[in-house]
Amino acid sequence: MSSSERSGRLRVAILGLGGDAFKWIEGLAGSGAHVSAVEGPEGLFAEGVDLGVAFVDPAAGADLARSALARPTPPLALLVGSTPEDHPHARFLRVLFAGKQDWERTFDAIVDPLFLLDEQGVVVRANRELARAVDSPVEKVGGTHYTKLLGTPVPAGPEDAAPDPIAETLADGTPRNVELRYSGLASVYEVTTSPLLDDRGAAQGVVVTLKDVSPRRDQQERLLRAARLADIGQLAAGVAHEINTPLASIALRAESLLRSASDPRLLALDSFKNFPRYLKTIDEEIFRCKRIIGSLLDFSRVRKPEVKESDLNALAERAAELVGHQMKLKQVTISLKLDPTLPRVPADEGQLRQALLALLMNALDATPSGGRVEIETRREGADSVALTVADSGMGIPRENLDKIFSPFFTTKPVGQGTGLGLAICHGIVSSHGGEIQVESELDKGTRLSLVLPVSRAGRALPVPVTT
Repeated sequence: MSSSERSGRLRVAILGLGGDAFKWIEGLAGSGAHVSAVEGPEGLFAEGVDLGVAFVDPAAGADLARSALARPTPPLALLVGSTPEDHPHARFLRVLFAGKQDWERTFDAIVDPLFLLDEQGVVVRANRELARAVDSPVEKVGGTHYTKLLGTPVPAGPEDAAPDPIAETLADGTPRNVELRYSGLASVYEVTTSPLLDDRGAAQGVVVTLKDVSPRRDQQERLLRAARLADIGQLAAGVAHEINTPLASIALRAESLLRSASDPRLLALDSFKNFPRYLKTIDEEIFRCKRIIGSLLDFSRVRKPEVKESDLNALAERAAELVGHQMKLKQVTISLKLDPTLPRVPADEGQLRQALLALLMNALDATPSGGRVEIETRREGADSVALTVADSGMGIPRENLDKIFSPFFTTKPVGQGTGLGLAICHGIVSSHGGEIQVESELDKGTRLSLVLPVSRAGRALPVPVTT
């Protein structure tokens, strides 16, 4: 039997064997303990085991367990050596360490971040998913306090609190289940804490599981937004129909009065000289109201797109022609950057034209004189194409990025916008199985991209031949 001398922190396992049963306690000896290998005291075996584990006598093990491994431990008597294959306890050791390896493999196979803490909040064991979540090698996670890995709790939503379930369970030994985000993690997690209890029911550590719930919360938010849009659509349709009838009657009377106002006898009256101008203003405002009502009805109308194979390049060219005059009046340059090999997309061309024109009018409103607007088509991965409108305007403040597709949200002065253009645009693109991507930087401009799936055939358009 060989002997050796060691000092410092030592990981030990106290193993008691009797008959066909065994008991295994594992932990750390206190800092500064001096441990030496001697042959004097009677150990658990006639010979020790060379498996990276130190086996101590039962009395020392009991003292170690009672102290919870939290204070310096007196010198321990060790027996270190190797166990022959014919030793009566060799079979139990093989079973023990095979079980330990199986447990470790199972621990690492769990797809959610999982880790064990001691009573001080220090990581005793962590699986590979936690190491990936905190972007740290798994071997460096152990021995670190959990707050250095996860950071501090951040509320998952504006109405949520920000407790620390791990600290609470360490303090009172009660399980917790809370959704929150830690400042050191990118996602919102469902944090589940389970206390590790000793034989007397006292907490000696915590098992923590983190389940990423960001995708679920995003889906819930999309469903709630869709439900709100449906409710607003029904309300808008009802209001529009109720207003449309009396508005049509007012418009007829205004037009009749305008025709009568051209009578020279009336124009000769001083009290009547401003009357035609007032009537013209009334007539213009009535038709503005009718356009707003038309937008409300477009927003509320749910109909299946009339899908056919559509050429986005041709659509972009026609849209540029339609807004070209308005761009010229404002001295804004419009340009096209089209991919001639762009695949066709299955789409309702009328709806896509409406969506593209809404983006172009928003870009025109946001771009100062001398600025530029560009329409671009391009492939977006293997299965999608993008139709982008980019401007050199004022950009969108960060706090407004989540609101621009909400019905009636607008930053334009009163009377210059309904706040429905982008909401309708979002509905059109969603009904085509696509999405709208937004990139914006203050004082530099905005890029809004309609990303649409290509047709199953995925046929490329013919490349134009120039002569």
